[in-house]
Amino acid sequence: MKDKIDSLLEQALSPMELPEQELNNQILRKIKERQDMKQEQMCYKRRIPAAVLVAACMMILCSSTVLAIYKYLSPAEVVTEINDNALQKAFLSEDAILVNETQESGGYKVTLMGSVAGKNISDFLLKTGSGEVHEDRIYTIITIERADGTPMPDTNSDEYGEVCFFASHYIGGLNPSLHNMMTMNGSYTEFVNNGVQYRVLDMDNIEMFADRGIYVGVNSGSFYDMGAYIYDEGTGEMHRNESYVGVNALFHLPVDKSKADPQAAATYLKDFEESMNEPDEPIAHTDLDSQVEKFMEMLTPENLDEYAEPIEETRQVCTIDENGKPHYSYKLENSAGDGVALTDLSGIQPGSKVIDGWNYSDDGLEGLEINVLIVNEDGTITFVLYQPRKDQLVPLTN
Repeated sequence: MKDKIDSLLEQALSPMELPEQELNNQILRKIKERQDMKQEQMCYKRRIPAAVLVAACMMILCSSTVLAIYKYLSPAEVVTEINDNALQKAFLSEDAILVNETQESGGYKVTLMGSVAGKNISDFLLKTGSGEVHEDRIYTIITIERADGTPMPDTNSDEYGEVCFFASHYIGGLNPSLHNMMTMNGSYTEFVNNGVQYRVLDMDNIEMFADRGIYVGVNSGSFYDMGAYIYDEGTGEMHRNESYVGVNALFHLPVDKSKADPQAAATYLKDFEESMNEPDEPIAHTDLDSQVEKFMEMLTPENLDEYAEPIEETRQVCTIDENGKPHYSYKLENSAGDGVALTDLSGIQPGSKVIDGWNYSDDGLEGLEINVLIVNEDGTITFVLYQPRKDQLVPLTN
């Protein structure tokens, strides 16, 4: 949907403190590159196996037969489920790192099963739209399950995707807001087996940074959430934010420090910086863009209710993080949002409305959604989406 991804990213990338605008621009530019990939090779794709097998064994004990169901697949079995024979061999090799560490937060259990890295070790190597093949990759398997034992929704169910998770590798000493799966040619594959969600992460091989320390993190939401972790710029270390409301698992991936290659790491970072600083490509400006822009230019908090109306099912009192920033989340039939207020609300009078951004689809005004914050008398903040009134859904004249 046109411009929706940009708007959601701007919201999701600034939960703890607003990064510099240039950092946001760089990230958004990198995401646009990922979106230009062919559909079957697009970042963050989900390949769902045609059939998910339940591993079981029969054990004969005396005169009775007991059916034992293994709840968890092994890393090699996981990649077999996604029909990746090359990756299966890699996970069965001596190069594989098997961890099997579990952390619990936000009502979920997250397990880091293992990881393996190398060149051409998968049957599904990522390609860009220009045909460039990313050969040197790191693959990591995690599982996500509900702490109370309730099965995770199957990928074919209506409930699948209602609760989102962002999983990524991170590098010690590098800003995780900028260096993560989204910007380092990442993708993932996932499926659900026996109520457990399995996810296979892959991105550029970062073993060259082994001397800095490599992390694997899983947080609530669709993007990296700065509120989930504490990144110490001085030491370069990451830690879980213990006050975070949601999932924020964070693991140290025990990569052998002998695999570090400072010279290759410096070259990678130089190329990364250059790619992030490439000039923006011009985006075609359509009549729909102009229509939305004209509508938003005439809209003010004072005349908002004259030209637009609230979508009541999105109305909610925001949760406030430890830095005083309001968070909100909503899900509609054709859209969803999970972010933080971009506007500084200090000094705003109680009862006031604030237009905090908007996004729209190829439907123009019909798909326009306006983020509105309301400062309440008791100090709380209400979030609600607005949409143009029906009588406004006519072509705007010059």
